[in-house]
Amino acid sequence: MLVIFISKPGIDLYRTFLESETSRMILRFYPPQRRAGGVVEVAVATLGSGLSLASELRWYIRRYTSDLLFQTGDGVLLSQKLAREIYERQLGYPGAEWEHRYLCTISDDETSHDLTVFCSQDEIKKEA
Repeated sequence: MLVIFISKPGIDLYRTFLESETSRMILRFYPPQRRAGGVVEVAVATLGSGLSLASELRWYIRRYTSDLLFQTGDGVLLSQKLAREIYERQLGYPGAEWEHRYLCTISDDETSHDLTVFCSQDEIKKEA
């Protein structure tokens, strides 16, 4: 499972995580990986550990990210809210028939990628 932090435009989130002593301590067991378009990925073992990590980094998430996603082992992208609902209600992961989605666009200097994110019903009109 991956926790995917999508930074706000103009923010080098990877550098921000490494320069802050607090985030370095939080991430000491989860080495972040820099990806194109201002994305930082962190591998975690379970959805619960990913949600816990996000909870510990919530100040950074509110301040420096435009979106936070969870990627399951089969490549499905979940919004933070849907991931929490799955964890708290112990629901199964949504399949291809899941009807609630939004597009998250990641852009760098050369390319742009649209990611389909499964979400809860009230997040459908969310723009990332």
